Amino acid sequence: MADILIDNETIPSTPAASKSLLFVDSTTKKFAQMDDAGTVRGLLGRNFTVISSGAGFAADTYVAGSGILLPSFNLQVGALFRWTMIGSKTAAGVATPTFIFRLGTGVIGDTALLTLTGVAQTAAVDNGMFIFELFIKTAGVSSAVYGQMALIHSAANAVGFGSTELDALSGTVDLSTSAGKTLGISINGGASAAWTLTTVHGEMIS
Repeated sequence: MADILIDNETIPSTPAASKSLLFVDSTTKKFAQMDDAGTVRGLLGRNFTVISSGAGFAADTYVAGSGILLPSFNLQVGALFRWTMIGSKTAAGVATPTFIFRLGTGVIGDTALLTLTGVAQTAAVDNGMFIFELFIKTAGVSSAVYGQMALIHSAANAVGFGSTELDALSGTVDLSTSAGKTLGISINGGASAAWTLTTVHGEMIS
């Protein structure tokens, strides 16, 4: 047989100069590679759900399926998180929505790393695809992350969901103990919002 059996392990020691190593992370069970600078690369995390959530989001709500389990080592510079969500709204709800990237255990009380604030919705039915990205610009105790959201929707620009692009740089955040935690998104559509998310998919790439 041609099977290759690899033990799961926490992050190994940095290899010698001009060498790289391959390993399977013991926390996420994802395949990774480390170069001689100690940088780990690969598709290091993933989560999804095909179960609809909502109608809801009139209050700040953690998005089911958005929480990505982080590997056994702390976040490194250059790591990229990307989420795609398919959603809809009713004509109810005209408040200003917020989208919050959170780090913790995968619940609404997790630490907010960055908040993107949209524009006021309008009283119109809308359907759309949200694409979120979070980029680790600096890592450690005094870290910074950059986030953005793009929306492709069926209503005219600034109608229904409203915003088509948001982006912002965080203040100083602590990523020095991120190993094994969960990074996900919460959405607050505001009073009377009736949003439904039909699919959610997220991944971490480094």
